[in-house]
Amino acid sequence: MKIFFGKIKETTGNQQIQEAYYETLSPMKLGELKEGDYAFIISGRSVHLWQAREKLDIDGHPKMNFDVIHKDLPLTSQKFVAFKYFRLDSSLIVLTIRQSPKAFYPIQLSDSSFTEDMLRDRQSYEDEENFRKIKVLQSENDTERNSIDIQLYFDLNNHLKMVKSSFFDPGLFTHFVDNLSREGNGRKMKDAALKKISKGLEGNVVYSYEQLPILRMYDALFNEYGSPDDAETIRTADELSTDEHRSEPLEMKSFNQIYYGPPGTGKTYLVRKNFCLEEEIVTHTQLRTKLDISRTFWHLAPGRNGYLWDKLKDGNILGYEWVDKSWGDLHQLTPKHIEEEGWGNYQLISYLREVKKGDYICVISGRSFLGIAEVLEDYNYTEAINNDLAFQTVPVKWLKKFEHPIYLNSSQTKTFVRLNHGTRWSSLITSLRESGFYFEDNESVDGNIVSPKNFTFITFHQSFSYEDFIEGIKPVLADPDEEGSEKLQYELVSGIFYHACEKAAQLAGYETLQACLSDTKLNRHRKFGKDVQEYYLIIDELNRGNVASIFGELITLIEDDKRLGTDSEIVITLPYSKSLFGVPKNLRIIGTMNTADRSIEALDTAFRRRFSFEEIMPDSTYLEGKGESLGVDLKKLLETINERLEKLLSRDHTIGHSFFIKVNEIKDLKLAFINKIIPLLQEYFYNDYARIGLILGSSFLDIKKSKTSFMNVDQYDSSDFEDRIVYSMKRLDDISEFEFFEMIKSIYE
Repeated sequence: MKIFFGKIKETTGNQQIQEAYYETLSPMKLGELKEGDYAFIISGRSVHLWQAREKLDIDGHPKMNFDVIHKDLPLTSQKFVAFKYFRLDSSLIVLTIRQSPKAFYPIQLSDSSFTEDMLRDRQSYEDEENFRKIKVLQSENDTERNSIDIQLYFDLNNHLKMVKSSFFDPGLFTHFVDNLSREGNGRKMKDAALKKISKGLEGNVVYSYEQLPILRMYDALFNEYGSPDDAETIRTADELSTDEHRSEPLEMKSFNQIYYGPPGTGKTYLVRKNFCLEEEIVTHTQLRTKLDISRTFWHLAPGRNGYLWDKLKDGNILGYEWVDKSWGDLHQLTPKHIEEEGWGNYQLISYLREVKKGDYICVISGRSFLGIAEVLEDYNYTEAINNDLAFQTVPVKWLKKFEHPIYLNSSQTKTFVRLNHGTRWSSLITSLRESGFYFEDNESVDGNIVSPKNFTFITFHQSFSYEDFIEGIKPVLADPDEEGSEKLQYELVSGIFYHACEKAAQLAGYETLQACLSDTKLNRHRKFGKDVQEYYLIIDELNRGNVASIFGELITLIEDDKRLGTDSEIVITLPYSKSLFGVPKNLRIIGTMNTADRSIEALDTAFRRRFSFEEIMPDSTYLEGKGESLGVDLKKLLETINERLEKLLSRDHTIGHSFFIKVNEIKDLKLAFINKIIPLLQEYFYNDYARIGLILGSSFLDIKKSKTSFMNVDQYDSSDFEDRIVYSMKRLDDISEFEFFEMIKSIYE
């Protein structure tokens, strides 16, 4: 039997939970789950046991129907992780709480004693003896062999050790670190766990899954102290169930999705958390290569359209075709030689003589980064002409030839030129890091490398255009050390959306988007089929741009059934470059927008038809228990303010819970009002401070009731203004924290 755990988002009506199915836009979300497999379903605070019955395809969207074995098992997430028959690995420990790219992950069993009958027996999850505890012991002599519990102990030097039990994934032990000496250095989540663990020095202690969740122990002892907490939203074991609710993943309803709601509801945060992969992946240190960032990195274009690449990549020499052998020793070359010959660029041709041993040559065709090699010897004319090519070369050692070219963010007009600190330098360095290279010794700790991002993040604004988004004619920005940089030139530049399509096509196995478009429709259908990885284009503040103008002909191409890889795919010709263009099936477009300005109604109707919309409203449950140490009920404060705003304006003009999420002290709350809440209310009410007073109370206002005399102007009657009351906001910077505390309490009490 195969067992999985999966996460399904709680929704209004909980249709998927009630009807026992999981439907997704992405086949990858299902992972390896197949008919007949069992799945523990974690949804909000509930854990259910289902068995996969039938996999369907609903308009290209995978759907798995399940049989319900048990509803609402007597489990919480932290109790589930502690089940003694499960093998502990990082997926089980962390992803039962955190958002993750897939919905279902396999569970490995700790031994063969767990049977299918036991799996289906509800009593298995009611018996407290079936759940691991964490024991912290004074010495190794106190440990037990074959214990089901996690055992930590102190050696003779009071260093913390762990018993390497068979129910642990062995790969975890390489990351174990004794962080007890770091306690108190600022990581509150880790410190809470370390404080409990350190009590083992005074005497043996045993913690249940409620007193010290395995996730908290893992975060404190299997991660460097300075790293962010793996479960940063989890505060204590007592508050864990509340935090589980807000870790439920968002689920896209179509290829194009917009999340909308009032300001401060965490739309951008949720999108980044749910869809964007920026985590580090672990590989073996010996597979990584350190590069000396102080050396010169050279850009080499392998001929027009890269025609020389196939020849150069199979050898151990590199050069560029402008440096003909007839130029002779480049050390002797002068501008006069070039002038007499009547063609060529002296600076460009002479660059090769500056190449030194240890430099790096990056072979790049257009924007496609093809490979990187290290130079083995300084330029030497005698050796430079000792080859079968028509041009001079230097000997190299290949460091990496990329199976799929890496797409850089800008092109280079020069055939051979320095890259260091030029226009594409940052893009190059990022790409190299994502490809297994590193530059500083501290980057190689534990063999961690940054995985390639699966998203592009942009923000629309009023001047954002089609040329920025798809393609347009742009001025060439020359590198500082290039000769002739004062001469203005133009080039056809692909936009952000085109780049996103390129990366999506590469995830499907194509070298470039054009290679995808030149393939057969049948092959595209196959490559964009099952298990293709998604690429996300995240557009923040989508409503601030003129979407009809920006998207242009994409309005049709982004439809679900018009994507490359579908039966009804559409390929068009772009107006500037005249090249073919289509939108890959695995590209997801996600937009976020505020609703306070009624901007949804202003969106182009054709645009709206092609997007699914999901509202994200303020959720006061995020603030459950927060502020108690301050004597302020932040949950009630938010609910009271929003109840009044909804009556005076509308539900679209409420304020979000994120304004209070990071409030830990009164000064934090004060800054939230000064910098976020009051400016937003001023915008909502157009500086009508009396109406703001209806929300916050008169304690926030300066009220002037004095009578004012006006100058006489002909027959104009100013008597109505003489006794008019003038309202303005108090300057909160001048108010003490104690007085501000009383003002806050008056809002909801």
